Amino acid sequence: MKLFSLRRRHLRATSVVTALAAAAVLLPAQPAAAAIHSARATIGGHPVWAHFANPTAGRDYTLVNELQRLIDSAPAGSSIKGAIHSLSIDSVADALLRAQTRGVNVMVVLDGKNAPSTDPAVATVRKLANHKFCTNSSGGKGCISTSADGDMHTKMFTFTTATDPAGTARSNVSWFGSANLTYATGTDAFNNTITVYGDAALMSGLNANFADMWNRRHYSGDDYYDSASGRGYYQATAADAYASPEGEGQTDTIATRLNDLTPDSNCRLRVSMASITSGRPKVVDVVKSYRAGGCNVWMSVGTDAEGGISMTQSVYNDLLTAGVAIRRKDHVHNKFFLAYGSYGGTYQYRVYTGSQNWTHDALSENDEIFVKMGPETGSTHPLYDAYYTHFNEAYNTGVTCTKSNYPCR
Repeated sequence: MKLFSLRRRHLRATSVVTALAAAAVLLPAQPAAAAIHSARATIGGHPVWAHFANPTAGRDYTLVNELQRLIDSAPAGSSIKGAIHSLSIDSVADALLRAQTRGVNVMVVLDGKNAPSTDPAVATVRKLANHKFCTNSSGGKGCISTSADGDMHTKMFTFTTATDPAGTARSNVSWFGSANLTYATGTDAFNNTITVYGDAALMSGLNANFADMWNRRHYSGDDYYDSASGRGYYQATAADAYASPEGEGQTDTIATRLNDLTPDSNCRLRVSMASITSGRPKVVDVVKSYRAGGCNVWMSVGTDAEGGISMTQSVYNDLLTAGVAIRRKDHVHNKFFLAYGSYGGTYQYRVYTGSQNWTHDALSENDEIFVKMGPETGSTHPLYDAYYTHFNEAYNTGVTCTKSNYPCR
């Protein structure tokens, strides 16, 4: 009865969120009757908008349009700081150049792989007075990471001033999520972003991370994340952010956050992830402990270059044995999970997002951010409900995975 009741509440909430989505999107996205494109919530007293790309009906510009809208709304004298992993969409680059032209202080760091690109969007970014392509002495493309295999994989922008989708000017604006500024892994894939308005502590933390990337600060053993000193760990009201890389063999930021919840028969965990590998054993162990504690777990996982699920077979078998429901879905580029359960005895609805895949390089070799949104409790939880709907849009049409059909084609 409890499961039926929870699902019924989700159905009612979904209709509300869908109505909000229609009102909140100012720039048109690809039409898709069942798809959710945006939702508004209040987290920790701050306005928050979530936006989603769903490529089912074709190329979906929702996230690109929203970022471009934010850039175009930044007034002269304000500042924009952006971290871009991959860039090929001209309109965003053009918006950044327009912002600089009208007197906005624009600073951008890009993963070093963009440096040799002849794409027009990259050529436009080169016209910004303050831009850097990150590389390191090992041949990697990260800003903080010194690994030869490291990337600057963060997708993040901050604005000292910008308008929200309703047209209200706001300060201390933070934008982050899973989408690259490309067609293949931006508009043509399942992606999500969140924009938080007015949380000065969150923007300050993300700007501290940006400054470390801009200045290419390196640490022994790539041990950037250090919660004791506050490096790579930014606490705020609307969200807490955790930055990679973390030293090899130390704690796993995602596993630690999952451990905040005490699993029971009322618990629900839904994971939408581009890639999951054996390089994150602590995360896999916590998910298995959720199942052992009675929690229901669903996963929607992306597709690899060979057309199979982007998940190591040993992890795949372990999770299926534990009772996790897994489906493979083409073009899943999300890196989020959402949980409902007991946190210190209080049942909360939580959304966790950012740029981290559940892979070893995301934790220990790349520049990344992982974000824990503040809790929603009670009968109203629009952020959670929006992510629930977006999760189901991929999961409900995915290929059901079993041990006998690996790699779940």
